[in-house]
Amino acid sequence: LHSHTHSFPTRRSSDLKTNKVYEYRILNRSFPDPLLSRYTYFFHRKLDEGLMDEEAQALVGEHDFTSFASIKSQTNTFVRTIHSISVKRDERDVITIRVEGNGFLYNQVRIIAGSLILVGSGQRERGFIKEALEKKDREAAGPTAPPEGLTLIRIDYGR
Repeated sequence: LHSHTHSFPTRRSSDLKTNKVYEYRILNRSFPDPLLSRYTYFFHRKLDEGLMDEEAQALVGEHDFTSFASIKSQTNTFVRTIHSISVKRDERDVITIRVEGNGFLYNQVRIIAGSLILVGSGQRERGFIKEALEKKDREAAGPTAPPEGLTLIRIDYGR
């Protein structure tokens, strides 16, 4: 056995600075694709990804994300920092919501996705995301999007 002098800080260590990147994928066309169904959420009504991207920018920065946290969240604070968020459509009609931040609350990315889907489908008006964020009330934001669209892309560890 070898003795190691380096120790890896635990999850709750204040010395450990993490950055996480999640993607939420939505197949947005009139018919599903069985090859994509395991890793994308199928949504048949037309989504305006440009409007979704515009609305998502209200989430960038350090905010209290109470509106975008599951009621099951067990945390002392709902303050998190989103460094960047983008919404883009590819040639297969897969819309990818990419979110990078210093940590996320339980179901936060899925609730963000559900809220952006409401805006992109025209079920909510422009300004909905900013208003939901400011209310600090879970009922102000959209529904929790289904789990199949969510993927953890990367975790960066640093000090």
